Amino acid sequence: MPSTDATANESITAAATPNSTYLQSQDPEATKGITAERTDAASIDDVIEFAPPDTKYAWFIVAAAFCNLTTTMGTLNSFGVYQEYYLNDLYKNDSAVVIAWVSTLISFCMFFGSVVTGKLTDEFGFRITCLAGAIICGVALILASFTHTVWQLMLTQGIMLGLGASFIFSPSMSIVAQWHVKHRILATGIAVSGGGVGGMVFSEAAHQMMNSIGYRWSLRVLGLVIAAISGSVSLVYKPRVSVPKSGNARLLYMLCKDPRFLCIGGAVTLINMGYFEPLLYVPTAAVKETGMRSTASNIVLVFNAGTTIGRILSGPISAVLGPLNANLASNVLSFILIFVLLQGVKTIAAYYTFSVIFGAISTLYLAINAHIMANEFGAHVIASSVGLSMACCGIGVLIGNPVQGALYENYDRPHDKFTAVTAWAGACFALASVCYAILRILAVRKRKRSYFSKM
Repeated sequence: MPSTDATANESITAAATPNSTYLQSQDPEATKGITAERTDAASIDDVIEFAPPDTKYAWFIVAAAFCNLTTTMGTLNSFGVYQEYYLNDLYKNDSAVVIAWVSTLISFCMFFGSVVTGKLTDEFGFRITCLAGAIICGVALILASFTHTVWQLMLTQGIMLGLGASFIFSPSMSIVAQWHVKHRILATGIAVSGGGVGGMVFSEAAHQMMNSIGYRWSLRVLGLVIAAISGSVSLVYKPRVSVPKSGNARLLYMLCKDPRFLCIGGAVTLINMGYFEPLLYVPTAAVKETGMRSTASNIVLVFNAGTTIGRILSGPISAVLGPLNANLASNVLSFILIFVLLQGVKTIAAYYTFSVIFGAISTLYLAINAHIMANEFGAHVIASSVGLSMACCGIGVLIGNPVQGALYENYDRPHDKFTAVTAWAGACFALASVCYAILRILAVRKRKRSYFSKM
């Protein structure tokens, strides 16, 4: 029996075969959207199943993915603490636009790298790919501790850390979808909630270490911790299905032509164009309001607590409202929160309230989108479509963060305000809501359902 790990991009194909009785009996919704193009897009004849889905071991996979996403997404979500230090102290004479590129490169490389890591997982397997990522992340943060300029930070804490994180992030998202069918949203939600937990832990740890052992040693310790945790838990990973010999280039091409996927891709691009404004600039605004640096880490802590709650509850919320309705509602509420609590009420209480609520509702799409794409396109497309949508997230970050940095530098920083970056974030979530609304209309027409139905 082959031992090579299954890739993220083809791992669900075995679950999509018409002979897979477990899929039809346990997850009927996953069989919707199956079209004649399925057999043309990806051959499933050469896929070998090593184990059935939804077993006890599948929850060990979730636990390992939770830990890995705690380190990768947690490091990203805690960057607001470092951002505030870079802006106001270490590189206060440098442009905010330049400094913003550090966080931009981390996010872009982590998300867009999903396209590359799928192929690496094909060749080397889940374990080796994630172990390599753990080492790269550790080395990146240790090298960042020796830097003295912003461009050096871009190379180490930006590009190198982001690429290392993509080696862990993409396989961890994919392997959960591969091992779970019946409880896919719940399992994915629990796994991605690690990002919120990691953000809380690493934000507070970074704040405490920067005060006690200094900025440089805090990066070194963080690097060693990530390498140790991710390097250890990645040993739990093993494939559930083999890698099919056929490629999925045609499948990806078909997705890019489908207006429903274009809506999803447009939505996640717009979300990530605006999502990081609250994460990066609200802590800085809160520090200016209170005059205490500890406020920045507290805001990031509260924000990540909200994301943890939201991701875990993404399954129950989508069960009550319907996946499409849940995504649309969360984006509309995010847009309202940004303009009411950030533009209209600029107090420390508003910042804390906004951070916990926005954190809870703004990232629901991470777990729900996989389920939506399974319903719309078929279960065999889950990993491929998720990887492609993650690349769209990276494009959104690449566009949004520099624009926010330019807006802050040219319009907000001279007046000690955050009006322009807040307006940008609100507009992005408003347009993302339009994309999800169009997606819902397309889904209603395809299924010939009522516009008032739960979807």
